[in-house]
Amino acid sequence: MKYLFCILLWFIIPNLSFGQGFKLEATVSKGTVQVGEQFTLTFSGNGSFSNFSPPKFPNFRVLSGPKSSQSMNYANGKMSRKESISYVLMGQKVGTFTFPAASAKSGGKTWQSRPVTIRVVKANKKKAASNAVTSDNLFLQAHVKKRTVYKGEQLPVTYSVYFNLKVSHSETVKLPNFNGFWTEDVVTPRQAQVYTKTVDNVRYNVADLRKTILFPQRSGVLELGVMEFKVFIRTKTRRRSFFDSGYRDDEYILKSVPVKIKVKPLPERGKPASFDGAVGKYSLKTEIDRTELKANDALTLKIKIAGSGNLKLIEALKFQLPPDLETFDPKITNNVKTDMSGVSGSRTFEYVLIPRHAGDYVIPPIEFSYFDPAKKKYITRLSPEYKLTVSKGDELSATTLSTINKENVRFIGSDIRFIVDTPFLLFNKGSRFFLSRKFYAAYVSPVLLLFMLLILRRRHIARNKDIVQVRRRGARRMAKKSLAKSKAYINKNKEAFYQEVLKGLWGYLGMKLSVDVADLSKESIRKSLEDRSVSGPTIEEMIEVLNTCEFAQYAPEAEQDAMDKVYDQAAAVITKVENEIS
Repeated sequence: MKYLFCILLWFIIPNLSFGQGFKLEATVSKGTVQVGEQFTLTFSGNGSFSNFSPPKFPNFRVLSGPKSSQSMNYANGKMSRKESISYVLMGQKVGTFTFPAASAKSGGKTWQSRPVTIRVVKANKKKAASNAVTSDNLFLQAHVKKRTVYKGEQLPVTYSVYFNLKVSHSETVKLPNFNGFWTEDVVTPRQAQVYTKTVDNVRYNVADLRKTILFPQRSGVLELGVMEFKVFIRTKTRRRSFFDSGYRDDEYILKSVPVKIKVKPLPERGKPASFDGAVGKYSLKTEIDRTELKANDALTLKIKIAGSGNLKLIEALKFQLPPDLETFDPKITNNVKTDMSGVSGSRTFEYVLIPRHAGDYVIPPIEFSYFDPAKKKYITRLSPEYKLTVSKGDELSATTLSTINKENVRFIGSDIRFIVDTPFLLFNKGSRFFLSRKFYAAYVSPVLLLFMLLILRRRHIARNKDIVQVRRRGARRMAKKSLAKSKAYINKNKEAFYQEVLKGLWGYLGMKLSVDVADLSKESIRKSLEDRSVSGPTIEEMIEVLNTCEFAQYAPEAEQDAMDKVYDQAAAVITKVENEIS
C-alpha cells in the first residue's frame, strides 16, 4: 500500500520536490577535451523547475540541444524526482573556459548553478583516430571544384559526410539554400552509397548526400548555404540486464561550413549583339525539310543548339525572315542530362514557316553567340543561308489565314457562293430610313463609341505607366499558371511537381514584391511582407510552404496526399497574401 500511495502522490502533485531543498547543478562529461572533440554539458535539478535560462557558449559550437529528460527514484521510503537539460558542445580553440551560472525557478524561487570549468587542448591525431567523436572523424563538407566562376557558368557542388565511426542511422535536417543561383539537381539513389576516400593520410568512409549543378545569376560574392545532417553513432556499453542491448546510439548534428563563391560579370568588351546569356560550350545546327513548295504550303525549320552549359536557360533565337514568310511560336524540345560533369545535351527549336505568295525567298544565316568560360571570350556560330522557290498555289481567305497553326495547316477556303435561300424582307411603301430615329442613332453611335474607346485607352495607359504595379497585378496570374502546371505532375513526377510549385511561389513573390527572383531570400521575403502589412501567421505559412517544397524534393517518399496538401497550401497562402498585402 505504501508503494501505491507514493505513486498516486507522484501523479497528483507532479511539481513537488521531495528533497530537503532544491539544488541546480552544472556538470560536464569530460574535464579536458581536444579541439573538435564533443562533450556534454548538463544542468540538473533534484526536482521540477521552469523558466530555465542557460549561459552563453561563445567559444563552443552547439551540436545539439537543449535536450530535456526526467527521472524518478524511490529509496529508503522516500521518493525523489530529477530533471535535467543537456547540450552537446564542441570546443573550437585551445584554452581554459568557464561556463557561467544558469538559472531556473522552482518552488517560487530563482536558483542558480555554480560555474563549471573545462579545459580544451590541442587535437591529438592518434587519439582522434579512436572511438571518440571529434570533428576529425565525423564531419560534413561541401565540395566545389573552384571558388571563382563567371555569371551563368555551371558549378557542380557535392555535400558529403565523412566518418570513421559506426553510424546506426541518419537523416537530413536542413537542406542548403542557394540564393542567387539557378539549380539543376543530379539524381542520386535514395540510399546513399558509401565509399572510401583518403584525406590527409586518413582513410574515411564517405557518403554523398546531395549533388547539384549551380548557375550563378548575378555577379558578386555568393554563399552556398549550410546543410544540416543528423547521425546516430553507435557505441558499446556495459550490459546490465537481459533486456539491455549492450550499446547506445548518440545523436550528433553535423553542419557544413558555408562556402563563398566569387562570381565575375561577363565582359562587355567583344559582346556580340546576338548574345542573349548563353554560357558554356555549344554547337549550332539548322535544317529545313524542303526548299521547293507552293504558296500557302508549310515547311519546317529546325534549330538545334547542343553542348554543355546553361542549356535550359537559352531562349528562342531572334532572326530575320522575309515579310511574306509567316511563322509561329516554336516547339521547344529538350534532350538534357545532368551529372557531376555538368548539364549537357541539346535544345531544339522547331518553326513552321508558310510562304503566302509565289516567288524566290532567302532565309539569311541565323546567328547564335555564347560566352566560353574556358576560353574567356565570346564565340558566334552561323547557320547556312537557305533559298526557297515558291510556286503559285491556292489562295486562302483572310479568315482562313488566321486559323492556321503549326500542327494543322490546311486549305479550308471556298470559291463557290451558294444561292441565298432566306426569305425576302418587304417594307411598306411609305416608310423611309433617312432622317428617322434609326438614322440618327446609327449616325451618333460611332462617335459615342469612339469617345468610350478613347477613355478606356487613356485609362489603360495610366494603369500601365507604373511598371511595378503592372508586375504586381500579373503576379497572381503567373502563380496560378505554374500551380496549374504542377498539378499535372501529382502522383507522376515528384521532383517536377515541387519544382513547379517553387517556381510559381518564387516567381509570384518576385513580381509582387518587385524584386528580381535571383535577389530573393527567405529573410528578404519576410521583411518585405512585413513592410507591406502582411500578418505574421501568413508570412510563416508562406515560409513553411517554401521549406516543405525544398525539403520534399529530396525526401525518400512523397505520397499523393502530401502533394495535394502542398498544392492546396500554396494556392491558399497566395490568396491570403493577395488579400492582406498593401
